[in-house]
Amino acid sequence: MKKCCCFIYILSVCIILSGTVFAADKEKSDLPWEKAYLDLGWFFANKDSAFRLGGSNLGVGISLDVEDFLGLDSSNSTFRIESGWRFTKNMRHKLEFGWFAFHRESSGIIDTPIDIPPELGGGIIPAGDVTSYFNYDIIKLMYKYSFVLDDRLDLNLGLGLFVMPIEFGVQAVVGGVVTETMEEDITAPLPVVGMGFDFAITPKWFVRQQLEFFYLDIGDFSGGINSTSVALEYLPWKHVGFGFGVDAMRVKIEANGSDYPGVDFKGSVEFDYIGAQLYMKVFF
Repeated sequence: MKKCCCFIYILSVCIILSGTVFAADKEKSDLPWEKAYLDLGWFFANKDSAFRLGGSNLGVGISLDVEDFLGLDSSNSTFRIESGWRFTKNMRHKLEFGWFAFHRESSGIIDTPIDIPPELGGGIIPAGDVTSYFNYDIIKLMYKYSFVLDDRLDLNLGLGLFVMPIEFGVQAVVGGVVTETMEEDITAPLPVVGMGFDFAITPKWFVRQQLEFFYLDIGDFSGGINSTSVALEYLPWKHVGFGFGVDAMRVKIEANGSDYPGVDFKGSVEFDYIGAQLYMKVFF
């Protein structure tokens, strides 16, 4: 309830502030905001991930911390892409796209056997040598509308979708041969509400801030996402600049059936990360 009231309050303030600029938009040539942009960079992140397979409502199944139990690296780096396009003359309407992926594999020894849930065929992965992987991509599609847009401030609200293909697997290895396998993969599309605050410090220095969040509960499925980011950009040339940003995200998905499209497993997956990004911006 508090989150809902806070969101309504923020929305009301945005509408009130925007009233002064609805009457007459400035020409786009007078504004410092780019018509279209492409950010290409490298993302360094520290992660914490947990996976549960099996019906949690029955108290059965297995729960694994993939970093501690399976020895997967808690930090790694990846290529990241972000892009945006203001597709109207008044520059207020914008589409955004983003993508990056974390793919991790590990070989090691486990001291505790893993009981494979019946949903995945049953069986036991014995203590000993195992290989494991935990991969996920994050694909972001957003539409944004700038309630306040002038030569210093871009305050916007948006609606979008985070699509997250997730793969998880553990394999027992005896004498170099895989003897038992436990695998699961899902694709979780989660809708999000977003709020952005961009500020032009000078014509060449910009601060970009973004918040995206949502929670959904349908039948036997529940999913939540909370993502925040802040970046400082320096745009010394006409079409090229650079940026440094800090991002954090938390995702939790629980399912006990197929009540939600793309999610037909029983269990839960939870991961969060915090990281820094260096990127080059090409803009027009």
